[in-house]
Amino acid sequence: MIIVSCCVTLDPEIIRKLAIHSPSSEKLRAFTIGELNGVVKHLHPRKAPGPAQITTLMIRELPHEGLKAILHLLNAITRIGYWPRPLKRAKIIMILKPGKDPTDVTSYRPISLLPVMSKILEKLLLSRLTKDLPPQTWIPSHQFGFRKGHSPPAHRYHTESL
Repeated sequence: MIIVSCCVTLDPEIIRKLAIHSPSSEKLRAFTIGELNGVVKHLHPRKAPGPAQITTLMIRELPHEGLKAILHLLNAITRIGYWPRPLKRAKIIMILKPGKDPTDVTSYRPISLLPVMSKILEKLLLSRLTKDLPPQTWIPSHQFGFRKGHSPPAHRYHTESL
């Protein structure tokens, strides 16, 4: 293992992948500090933190050098195509549905609290994909969920018109 900084340990395989130029990275330009600042600026300040307990306010208060370090990390993740395991973990909490019996397990709905760093990367990727690649090139025309202007009523209209 290679020690980086005072408390971060990187796997040698990840170090090797970082050193290799990946052809797939040519398809996605590196994120800029301006893009990162835009995403950080629009993070909801009252959202609960994920398992790492890093809040959006902590990220907002970072100095420029701290944001540059995050930018470097996020660009490395996209360049090597490796999503680190800590960014995949969520803290799941159960919320009691209004007016439901607290002793009944079906009265609760699960909420996943994702890491702030993961949310930032997801927003950067979505922004980049929708700007650089029109959704028509990577989302099937028959998909209506999770697309702007493609609500369930639009799907019903499309189905009925066939």
